[in-house]
Amino acid sequence: MLKKMLTILLSVIMTMSMGSAAFAAEQLNNINNVSKPVTMSMDELINYLNSIDFGSDITFAPLMQTKSSNQDLITFDSLYEVEIYFKELLVKRAETTQFGQSKPQSENHTTRANTANTGWYTNTCWWWGGGNTSLLSRTNAEVRFYYNNGVASNISVTDSYMTGIVGATWTHRSGSATSKGGINAVIKVTETWLIGLDIWGFPVGASFNETLTSPTLSVR
Repeated sequence: MLKKMLTILLSVIMTMSMGSAAFAAEQLNNINNVSKPVTMSMDELINYLNSIDFGSDITFAPLMQTKSSNQDLITFDSLYEVEIYFKELLVKRAETTQFGQSKPQSENHTTRANTANTGWYTNTCWWWGGGNTSLLSRTNAEVRFYYNNGVASNISVTDSYMTGIVGATWTHRSGSATSKGGINAVIKVTETWLIGLDIWGFPVGASFNETLTSPTLSVR
């Protein structure tokens, strides 16, 4: 009799456990794949997004009204779509940063601090490839250097920006230049990307840092 009662009790426990697991799985599926859960707030959404491991540091935060109104937002209907989008975006990083770097260029925007051949100059140098955002964009770096007898020295990067087809907002953080002899150098810039998202009507900003390195190019 006792054995029969234990068997019945065990069956009831297993049935309840399976039901709870199925319910939890269904709830998770609803969050990831279907519409916004009725009870999910902006804070809960942000916390969930920041808990996802994208393999790189991405920070999600509520997007301020001024930024969301001035920026095209990418619309997502599920968190699964968001996760796939950013994982694919980061996987393609190496491909996009290398695009077109076999043809170094330098725009003819050089200005001199004086009229002599020797002196301080500023210039805007650029190369194709905009990191994570687009193949059809180019990275622009504003440089300052001292020119004397065919040699550029004391090269510094004062600013950087993107032109072309760019899918995010770029904020310059820092830059450096390594002289390669004569008037040639390799330029490196670090920036923060901001991508605007619309998830279930919530304006969300996704930001991450990226460092882009030019091929060897002329600074003058």
